[in-house]
Amino acid sequence: MATNGNHHPNLTAFHYLERKGPSRPALADVVGTVRANLDGLGVTPEKLRSRSIAVAVGSRGIASLQETVRTVCDWLKAHGAVPFVFPAMGSHGGGTAEGQRQVLAEYGITQAQLGVEVRSDIETLQVGTTPQGFPVFADRNAWKSDGIVLISRVKPHSDFVGRIESGMLKMMAIGLGKREGAAEGHKQFIKCGFETTVRSVSAKILESGKVLLGVAVVENESHEIADVRAALSANIIEVEESAMALARELTPRLPFNRLDLLIVDEMGKNISGAGMDSKVIGRARGEAPGVGPDVTVIIARDLTEESGGNAIGVGNADIIHERLFRKVDLQKTYINCLTALNPLAGRIPMHMPTDRSAVDFALGTLGNPAGAAQRCVWIHNTLSLNRFAISPMLQSEIDTPQNWRLSERQFNATFDDCGDLCSPFAIGS
Repeated sequence: MATNGNHHPNLTAFHYLERKGPSRPALADVVGTVRANLDGLGVTPEKLRSRSIAVAVGSRGIASLQETVRTVCDWLKAHGAVPFVFPAMGSHGGGTAEGQRQVLAEYGITQAQLGVEVRSDIETLQVGTTPQGFPVFADRNAWKSDGIVLISRVKPHSDFVGRIESGMLKMMAIGLGKREGAAEGHKQFIKCGFETTVRSVSAKILESGKVLLGVAVVENESHEIADVRAALSANIIEVEESAMALARELTPRLPFNRLDLLIVDEMGKNISGAGMDSKVIGRARGEAPGVGPDVTVIIARDLTEESGGNAIGVGNADIIHERLFRKVDLQKTYINCLTALNPLAGRIPMHMPTDRSAVDFALGTLGNPAGAAQRCVWIHNTLSLNRFAISPMLQSEIDTPQNWRLSERQFNATFDDCGDLCSPFAIGS
């Protein structure tokens, strides 16, 4: 067993691996592009004048979200409408009105910032029944308005693969129905599958005529808005399917098939609905098994403040730092797990008092391989994959070498006086 002078197993040295650039550049003018897409729909002021319009905003940290929502609201006001924003995020934010209002506020979605009212209410109405016989719910305030506008990022789902995954249809099927809708939707996922459920519920919402239009954004690998598409109600499904095909091409992944150890600086709801994108870490369940690398041991070091204690997905880690453990709000986590019908996502892994003890334990379970033999990747989080650290063992195994640049400089992991890792992703590193 290779150890250092303090009898700790030697952790591998690292090189930085950096993406050479996004596959699709960021839009130069997001606001102008959103406005142009809305203008292109041909909606006349007569259709919106004096109408109360509910603008649906979810819980994800979408790039340029505030600017996009403000632009949509300003466009509606310019057409004579009276818009208000409401959270369409299922059970997120602890499943409470104030919790969901706070989620929006953290993204700058407030009345002061937008100049429109934000109405956060967890009350719902049953607005229909699918052909399979399960109920469809919708936010009461939104349903009593004169029309709904959806704003959503289209992206691959962490647990499913299909022609549609996360986007406007999922927002209608899960987000719009608050905790009741989310719970019912996840129940039906088990019976009918994800895509069947989302298409069935969103179809009932669309059939009502309540949804006026949707705005879909697609981010590139650098988490910049690379594409915006607006659609009237009749074209939302078609537009989402085409946006999903693009989003799948632009989704960042780790370019390896197998890892011994993955170190993750932080996880959280603002990073992924599953805390850590399970397709990135190779632990997708449901209809997407086998996507991503096969990882033997995952260490998760911290929980983001934006998560508010919701640690759903922590069960995908094998070892966590005690500071992450101390931040877990069990009530919020369990509510999300119950809604998602996924108790394993909330199980608490072994938690260690320091990173040193976590790394020692992880390497011990791997048989204490020498540093040169370790297949290790260190990332900041599953969103930040343009630059991460890899062990020398992996240099020849990058599956798309043309997309990446490997640093010549090699560095060793350092631990502070408390035994915690000094992240190589800190500002200025």
